[in-house]
Amino acid sequence: MRLVVVGCSGSVPGPDSPASCYLLEADDDSGCTWRVVLDLGSGAAGPLQRHLPGGDLTTLDGVLLSHLHADHCLDTTALYVALRYGPAAHRGEPVPPVPLWAPADAPGRLARAYDLPEDGPGMAEQYAFGAWVDRRPVQLGPFTVEPVLVEHPVEAYGLRVTGPSERGDGSSAVLAYTGDTDDCPALDHLSADADLLLTEATFTDAVAVERGVHLSGTRAGAAAARAGARSVLVTHLPPWADAPGVLAEVRAAYGGPAELARPGAVHHL
Repeated sequence: MRLVVVGCSGSVPGPDSPASCYLLEADDDSGCTWRVVLDLGSGAAGPLQRHLPGGDLTTLDGVLLSHLHADHCLDTTALYVALRYGPAAHRGEPVPPVPLWAPADAPGRLARAYDLPEDGPGMAEQYAFGAWVDRRPVQLGPFTVEPVLVEHPVEAYGLRVTGPSERGDGSSAVLAYTGDTDDCPALDHLSADADLLLTEATFTDAVAVERGVHLSGTRAGAAAARAGARSVLVTHLPPWADAPGVLAEVRAAYGGPAELARPGAVHHL
């Protein structure tokens, strides 16, 4: 599996990065490359095109939304436009619906975000919607995706993705993506022995923020250490965050390799 950081800014797009979006690629047994995104937040659809064949958004094989806050899902409206009105549609070529897995109310919420008529089909012709069920895995090409219900003010899931390793020995690798969450018992299951833990850490302990919303660097690092994650990639820092301070907290609580997510960076699992 290959992870491409498309956007890693938390809560809002930043001057150097769109909001949350991570492109995950892997080859199946026939050698076909599958491409799915973990979240498609505000501002991400533009730079995502740099990483797709021919810059074509319709080459995506799936969209996996951790939750329905705008910084994690809003650019599904841009992908909807590409699927409905893009070059293939103009040529009269069929564009099959893209699988989109998300909390159960996604079809209505995303249709309202684009102001589609309530009595119409919404986005059902462009997206094949599926609803996450806590810890019920979904198979999408070479990826096995286990949604894990985490702690956030809305229905939110961490995503544990198992797929073929880049080691070339036929083994599997595990990416654990926290989405948005505070520390909770579910994080231990989500992150257990992950090859890469892609974890939000939105602020330092010095910031007074209510519990049950996001992780501090200290809590993210402690969760990674408990779970035995092999490496950590820290993401979801707002433009105003103390990024060096957050990373220092993660490293103080977790003894393994940890770095900040950077737009355009590629990580091989």
